[in-house]
Amino acid sequence: MRGLLFSLIIILFLPFILLGIIVYSWRVRRVIIPHNISGTAAEPYGARLAMHVAGTRIDNAAYRITEHTILFAQPVRFLTLQTMRLALKITNYKGFFFAYPGPRPSNAATMMSHRTHFIDRSMSQAFSRTEDPIEQLVILGAGWDTRCYDLPKDLDLYCFEVDMAPTLKVKKQAIEKAGLPHSHVTFVETDFNQESWMDSLLESGFDQKKITYILWEGVTMYLTDEAVNSTLALFSTLPQGSVIGVDFFTKDLVKGNPPHETLSKGMHRAIKYYSEKIRFGIPTGETLSEGTEELAERHGLRLSKFENIGDKDNKKKIPWYVFTEMIKT
Repeated sequence: MRGLLFSLIIILFLPFILLGIIVYSWRVRRVIIPHNISGTAAEPYGARLAMHVAGTRIDNAAYRITEHTILFAQPVRFLTLQTMRLALKITNYKGFFFAYPGPRPSNAATMMSHRTHFIDRSMSQAFSRTEDPIEQLVILGAGWDTRCYDLPKDLDLYCFEVDMAPTLKVKKQAIEKAGLPHSHVTFVETDFNQESWMDSLLESGFDQKKITYILWEGVTMYLTDEAVNSTLALFSTLPQGSVIGVDFFTKDLVKGNPPHETLSKGMHRAIKYYSEKIRFGIPTGETLSEGTEELAERHGLRLSKFENIGDKDNKKKIPWYVFTEMIKT
């Protein structure tokens, strides 16, 4: 009943939402893409904002900077997020799209919730351990991630946000305008396909001898095979106990192999809209985790966590997206 009522209210608000989408799309094509700012980074950010307004996963930092971002600044914030928040408040609806951690097995509609929960849990467990405590946090391809601004109060952790210069500059401006404390964060500009992010980090004060958590979320699919392996090779130079949380599309999805033909075309088309391209996919092997296990072992790492989108027991829903945690042994 709540879902039906929510749908009816959304239909009532549809003119506002559609106008917001039009403004959002205009900004993507006329501002984001011409200035080489990541458009795909807005997708997981938008999903986390949706969970925030629904009250299922609170992310005050993410919501505070919306009015200072290019894509979600007014009137988009009012036309989309605030109208959605009103509909959710009236109906108290917490349906699958807004759910956190969300239903399992997950699918394309709930993949952002699943991915967010996997990473949140991985980071929380790593930060709370007493043996080999994490001393540094690095977010590769930081985009609009706001985890550096919502750390546990008793956690003394220095953070590095690494991304392409255009994206990082507008992110930093939004953080400053929103008044978020960020003295513990260093913004590091790099190009993952052309430069060594480790060199950029070291030049910015990163200590290669400290145990580090690296968050590498929503990036690998846009990189070359060489860039992915180079990044893991660099991670393997960090001290024992360092952790990397990283997600991969499967090779079958990227190549459009059965049964993913339709989904693959849709994904490639959606990414192309942002003038980006899907390049890398992980082979799954005979077991879903075999490809990631081999990739981890190739670089002296251990696969410590593994989850996937899809259902391995349903031939029509064969997994196509995997979330992993690897540890330096």
